Amino acid sequence: MKNKFGLFGVLFGTLLLSAVLVSSCKKDDDDDNGNGTTDPSTIAASSLVAYFPFNGDGVDEIDGLSPAESENVTFIEGRRGEAYQGADNAYLLYDLPSGHSLRDLKAFSIAMWFYGTPAIDGVPPVPGIFQISGTSDPIWGNMCLTQDRMADPADSLNIKIVFHKEGAAWANQFVGFSNAAFIENMWIHLVFAYDNTTSKYMVYVNGDPLDLEEGITDRWAADETVLPRPPFGDMAFSNATQLAIGGWVQKILGLAADEWMGYFTGKMDELRIYDKGLTEAEVSALFEAEALNLDK
Repeated sequence: MKNKFGLFGVLFGTLLLSAVLVSSCKKDDDDDNGNGTTDPSTIAASSLVAYFPFNGDGVDEIDGLSPAESENVTFIEGRRGEAYQGADNAYLLYDLPSGHSLRDLKAFSIAMWFYGTPAIDGVPPVPGIFQISGTSDPIWGNMCLTQDRMADPADSLNIKIVFHKEGAAWANQFVGFSNAAFIENMWIHLVFAYDNTTSKYMVYVNGDPLDLEEGITDRWAADETVLPRPPFGDMAFSNATQLAIGGWVQKILGLAADEWMGYFTGKMDELRIYDKGLTEAEVSALFEAEALNLDK
């Protein structure tokens, strides 16, 4: 009896240890950060085409894209590691190689931790946050994210995005508005998303969708006099050769001297660009993963 019990104990212990090991391996498979949380980069990973963590430099971790020029940018304590700290005449400028995904976006999501400082109504400049150059419109280019000056309520931010479809009657989509959820002088997580299959634009703040008016959400390629009215559909970029973070490409290159074109003086962290409009569930998962991996 003693030997049987001993053998049973060994077998039971072996089975128990195996179960623990299997469970541990399964947890490790889901725990890409090794701390019981999901790595944000695993959310919609196949659509993530650029990721700038800003940990001491401006290098993109997806394709290794490095700035061709970097001026006056500092990297400070951020939400996760370090963050981009903007300033007057501070920017990162990249040359986009032939075939790079950012040159041929059909849809997009731009996600980031954002700390915006107020822009005074009627007073230049308009801070440039993110821009992809090109098209026959050298000011706005193929895509441009800016912080406009007019805000209502006055203690919020006015954030505008422009994106392009070459050949459309309404080639440039200008979408800008202020919102109480765009809180100034505070870290917030923002996602700006355009879905080319539905021709809808969405904005998410801290994982939640903003309740946008139909005139903001629905994007069209022409006005209502064109019947049937064409939805915007796929974006179509032209001559998308450069990317700027923190400023305007034409201003940086010295090809525009407009006083109203300024530099972003706030902070950014964990900037991610996707080649599709993230779903609400994906945005929620991304924010949860981001929030669980903050340094503070």
